[in-house]
Amino acid sequence: MSTSSPKRILFKSATLLTMDPDVGNCDHADLLVEGAKIAAIGRNLVADGAELIDASDAIILPGFIDAHRHAWQGVLRQLMPNVASLDAYVQDTHMTLGPHFRPQDHHIGNLLTAWGSLDAGTTTLVDASHNARSPEHTDACLDALAETGIRALHMPGRPLAGAWAEHWPHDLERLKAQRFASDDQLLSLGIFVTPDPALWTVARRIGLRMLTEFLGPMAPMLAGVKDHLGPDNIFNHCTALPDDAWQLLADKDVRVTVDPRSDAQYALADGIFAWQAAIDHGIRPGIGTDLETAYGGDMLTELRVAFSLQRALVQSRRYRGEETAPAPVTVEALLRAATIDGARVAGLDHKTGSLTIGKEADLILIRTTDIGLVATNNAVGAVMHAADRSNIDTVMVAGRFRKRNGKLLDVDLTHLRQAAEASVQHLFAAVGYRPDRLAETFGPLSSAVHPVWTGG
Repeated sequence: MSTSSPKRILFKSATLLTMDPDVGNCDHADLLVEGAKIAAIGRNLVADGAELIDASDAIILPGFIDAHRHAWQGVLRQLMPNVASLDAYVQDTHMTLGPHFRPQDHHIGNLLTAWGSLDAGTTTLVDASHNARSPEHTDACLDALAETGIRALHMPGRPLAGAWAEHWPHDLERLKAQRFASDDQLLSLGIFVTPDPALWTVARRIGLRMLTEFLGPMAPMLAGVKDHLGPDNIFNHCTALPDDAWQLLADKDVRVTVDPRSDAQYALADGIFAWQAAIDHGIRPGIGTDLETAYGGDMLTELRVAFSLQRALVQSRRYRGEETAPAPVTVEALLRAATIDGARVAGLDHKTGSLTIGKEADLILIRTTDIGLVATNNAVGAVMHAADRSNIDTVMVAGRFRKRNGKLLDVDLTHLRQAAEASVQHLFAAVGYRPDRLAETFGPLSSAVHPVWTGG
């Protein structure tokens, strides 16, 4: 990773969306970065020797927190755009292709996911790596994430199919000792696991956050684990949970993420992302993009889908005359979900998620001079409803530029593309699949008998 960024950088006269209620949003304001951290926010700041960046035509906000992502699947982009069930996805990715992933395939998958995320303004990933086939596979994932300079909570999990090294979960102790002895780094370690108090005990002994994918049909399992739940648990999806399950999660301060596109695409329980249910029970969820096997992985698109889905559901209830129908979601609420609330899910809100003096400088700068943003009349509205990755001029993680002047830094795109193509060719050849880029579905793999998924 490049260390070329100057030690002091002063962004001048920007529109700041801080996500910090004590600071508030500011117009024509300055932001000073010293080293890895935000040193000052205010008007007419002076910093001798700092590099000055004119941000008078820009919106600056915290980098997005993708609170649920499977980065290892980066080489499977848009493989199954019409997939309509979770079982079909599991069959094709985990049961068929997953066993043939080598460490180098994990490496390139994580590179593609991380660089694509940075390009689109995501500075932090909660990486659910549920194909940790060997220690070498996990090391390859971590090496790739470190190479890009993204911030990530990497959470290895047991593969669903095929022979594997059976090193998990005890290999987590090696990782914690060798690679995570200090908390003062961009990468942190967690565990991807089913609802299992014994494994949760192992994770807590090592000091790891625990991620569990959880759907309504799994709710009866909570009776056996309720005394073991806590704020270091992350429950993802949570579609179709009954009220008593939601109340338990709220009482135990369990962190929740929702995934608007994947919940519908893969028919996760009732397919309705659980934003409103979480809010109704006093839980502020993070937002995840999940994976790219069907669609793209940028947070701006995810937020627009979330806004439209929640608005459609609520407006329908209001039209039917439901007196208890909730208020329509606001752009501000969803932007908080994609920044500070996502950071809280990851246990990183002391470091990132808001523009706060003393926090690390994870931020994005959106230029409003592009034609789609000219005559912008509301900054949050512009971010949520109009901006796309092409408008993201600058991305900074811990005070270091990862994208500048609209271009990613320190990445060899030619080499990256060649490595990705080689990985895809290996995986397809291993299962005898001949790709058809114009096919409506994945092809013969989708016709196999589908196993019953139990939340792994």
